Amino acid sequence: MSRRNHWIIRKEVMPQHTDHAGVLWHGYYLNWLEEARIDALSKVGIKYIDLIKDGYEMPVVSIEIKYKSPILHGEEILIESEFVINESPRIKINSNFIGINNIITTSSSIDLVLINKENFSIVRKKPKFFLEALNKLKNGPK
Repeated sequence: MSRRNHWIIRKEVMPQHTDHAGVLWHGYYLNWLEEARIDALSKVGIKYIDLIKDGYEMPVVSIEIKYKSPILHGEEILIESEFVINESPRIKINSNFIGINNIITTSSSIDLVLINKENFSIVRKKPKFFLEALNKLKNGPK
């Protein structure tokens, strides 16, 4: 099910991740989506902490999550993410939570922008190091 230009992390649903019914609590979807994008950035040479130290931040400006079937305590899932990058200041990340039998249980779309932390303005002319990393993200892992 995995495609070449997608970034993947593996997660196991532990008791602390679930609600009283043993279903993955909705807040963890956001946590794991953030973990997936931070992991992908790291793999292309951008440590998020360094981005912040350099005066940038990447806030979420839009998010959509579609729950198709529950993810239960004890299940192992893959979070497969694709970075859609163009000339727009927005960086779109489409992700799927893939459960047993390669079934997509949840899909999401998140839009981020790079901002200058000093004045909270959107960075329209992205720095060279960031453009290079975005290109690697778009092309996927080697």
